[in-house]
Amino acid sequence: MIRFVSRLTSVALLSLMAGLAVAHAVPPRDSILQIIHRVNEHWQAGHPPQQWAFWDVAAYHTGNMAAYSVTRREDYRRYSEAWAEHNQWKGAKSDDRSRWKYHYGETDEHVLFGDWQICFQTYIDLFALEPDSVKIRRAVEVMEYQMSTPNNDYWWWADGLYMVMPVMTKLYQVTGNPQYLEKLYAYFSYAKDLMYDEQEHLFYRDAKYVYPKHKSVNGKKDFWARGDGWVFAGLAKVLGDLPEDASQREAFERVYRDMAGAIVRCQQPEGYWTRSLLDPAHAPGPETSGTAFFTYGLLWGINQGYFVEPEYVEAALKGWQYLSQSALQPDGRVGYVQPIGERAIPGQTVDAQSTSNFGVGAFLLAATELVRYADRQQDSVYAFSYFKGNGEDGLHLAYSYDGFTWTALKGDSSFLMPELSKDRLMRDPCIIRGGDGRFHMVWTVSWTDQGIGYASSDDLIHWSAQQYIPVMAHEPEARNCWAPEITYDAAHRVYLIYWATTIRGRFPETQIDADDGYNHRMYYVTTKDFKTFSDTRLLYEPGFNVIDATIVKDNGRWVMFLKDETREPAQKNIKVAYADHMEGPYSAASEPITGAYWAEGPTAMQINGEWVVYFDKYIEHKYGAVVSKDLRTWREVSHHLRMPNGIRHGTVFKISKEELERLLEH
Repeated sequence: MIRFVSRLTSVALLSLMAGLAVAHAVPPRDSILQIIHRVNEHWQAGHPPQQWAFWDVAAYHTGNMAAYSVTRREDYRRYSEAWAEHNQWKGAKSDDRSRWKYHYGETDEHVLFGDWQICFQTYIDLFALEPDSVKIRRAVEVMEYQMSTPNNDYWWWADGLYMVMPVMTKLYQVTGNPQYLEKLYAYFSYAKDLMYDEQEHLFYRDAKYVYPKHKSVNGKKDFWARGDGWVFAGLAKVLGDLPEDASQREAFERVYRDMAGAIVRCQQPEGYWTRSLLDPAHAPGPETSGTAFFTYGLLWGINQGYFVEPEYVEAALKGWQYLSQSALQPDGRVGYVQPIGERAIPGQTVDAQSTSNFGVGAFLLAATELVRYADRQQDSVYAFSYFKGNGEDGLHLAYSYDGFTWTALKGDSSFLMPELSKDRLMRDPCIIRGGDGRFHMVWTVSWTDQGIGYASSDDLIHWSAQQYIPVMAHEPEARNCWAPEITYDAAHRVYLIYWATTIRGRFPETQIDADDGYNHRMYYVTTKDFKTFSDTRLLYEPGFNVIDATIVKDNGRWVMFLKDETREPAQKNIKVAYADHMEGPYSAASEPITGAYWAEGPTAMQINGEWVVYFDKYIEHKYGAVVSKDLRTWREVSHHLRMPNGIRHGTVFKISKEELERLLEH
């Protein structure tokens, strides 16, 4: 959810971001992805995944998993999974709780030391993609034991906030145990009291560096860039997972915003941050790990609506300019990374050859968030129409910048209440933009009616009177009209409206008693004005019970995605058929393009050169997706989807940024 923490409206925010994008020449999405691949392929080629689970390696994997989230490169996921399996999904491995320690240590007894717990972030992310309790069993065991102790002083160094804070919010997301949030706040409060400077709004690395006990070479406060980078990036991760209504949220947001202001003020003109933030002369020159963490944290806040002022966007884009043009070397190496340490060291050599795993991870975090920022600069946005429950409360809408992370609009409340038929339902809402520029919607009005619903709108907010179209009234044995869809043929300026109906006595060769005796085929009418309609005709008879067709055009041919509703033996999957003309005839259905689960309600959109087909995994009560570049070879990407809870059969379509602005204001 975009959080408007300033007084600027959502309209002002989106307009400002668009203007700043032009001013600062945001690189195209594809060029950022190319950089991600160059960096990550270079690192992985020289470093097999079979390495320990300590903080430095684990920090890289947080960046690798972020890269996976925007690239959907399965080799990236497999790399982190191989690392996790090598470490038995554990950090420090001692099982003797009487020997567990939380001061610094690299041995297996230091189970409670945060540098051995950061690995849990990646394990939990992998669990979210493919749930298996073994992946998080150790994380839950360790963190629940830690929370059972009376101690709150586990995070005594700044790095620890990045290492462990996100573990606790991620585990809360998985388990729902409120103690994770309670202890998160208690541990954070201890760390803040110990290391946070209320005047400068920055963290000292640990207690021994607090001013005036410790000073820079020029007598100033010495804030270590990477240390504050750990904290700032950790706060961004925490806020991304923390519930909107969490009582602790305001406290985290306050520190995050205050830190952002301090960070922007001490950026160098070249775009980097020096190792000692307030005394650049202490250890002059560029440093990449701190710069990357700051750039990531700023971009995340910009993308989420925390920072709308021009100086924040300018700082983030200048940070990326340094990362991509100075830190990044021609072979994919990420240079100018200060070696492992805990402070800015005068005279220490940090040059183009200086690299490290955690620095690469930080770079990938920043690049990933820049991809999301670039997505927000496009002229159009993806929208999704859907219903919830049984469709009693009508039309719901969500939006997405990348087609994978979706946010419900209007607090996930209704944009249009159903008025038609005795049942007054609005199920399976299908919306398209017509040749007249208006949005046209059809929907299922009832489980048993012989007609469908229709309405139109200029803005998705104000709708025409709802119209009942009795498309099967001429068939007295028609049992229903389910999941109507609209496709527009621009060449002939005609709309195809099509749906699934069971007509008693038709197609007896596929009639069975299961599934309440339903035996659907696809039917259609055409119209040019939604006032007069052609006679109803049979659209598709594949030789099996078929529902939920949706039709798109691809390279001159018409492509129908459909659900094979066969019950015995069960199919319940999505298939594809093709035609040279919108009205058919369509080919025999393909082999299933979905996996070993029941799926229905496909809807398709071409996104970044790939066809994405979304569908309702209705038995599992969640949405799924597959992608293909050629409509022949399909890849499962369901684990990348983030959809509103309770979403049911809907349609993906595009809207302009201006239209989104109005919807956000509504």
